[in-house]
Amino acid sequence: MAKTQTAAEIPVVDEAAQEEMHRLLFDAPIAELAGNQGISIDEAVRLRVEQTVAAVTEPQVTVRPIEPKGKLIGFASVNFGGVVVDDFKVVNGKNGVFLGAPSKPAPGSRTGYHATARVTDGALQERLDTAAAAGYSVAVEKLIARAEAVRPTSIKEEMAKAAEGAAKENAARTAPTKGKEARDDR
Repeated sequence: MAKTQTAAEIPVVDEAAQEEMHRLLFDAPIAELAGNQGISIDEAVRLRVEQTVAAVTEPQVTVRPIEPKGKLIGFASVNFGGVVVDDFKVVNGKNGVFLGAPSKPAPGSRTGYHATARVTDGALQERLDTAAAAGYSVAVEKLIARAEAVRPTSIKEEMAKAAEGAAKENAARTAPTKGKEARDDR
């Protein structure tokens, strides 16, 4: 009997190979997956189920940075296999960036707020915190790149460009001749 392959054993060479493997795992008929991987139909079904469960159970975090307000630096949405929970708080604490549970005002509570969703698994919270920190960095880099792209040039930069252009034009012109020959236009 052939050995069942797991995701870690599947060699991935480049982006095209990754896309082909994704197509085989999620879109192609089971028989094509089995034939391509050299495994039985049952093993191909097991591999597809494992990969589908792994893809669904890994949460996707989308971060929206804001102008910092104290330790609050943004908000995040977490997608748990098609179920999206919005308004997680991205907080920059003394031990790094982490996700705070979404909450709503509750006047009768001790803190004045009531959590609308909680993460009870410590390992999942760590994965979410890591994804939030990475997502925050990427989102901030995108904002900086977008701001740089639309930033108007300063007058000094414009003057330097104009001087450079004038110097090129002047270098391309021929020098005027001196003497009587230059005055033939009279």
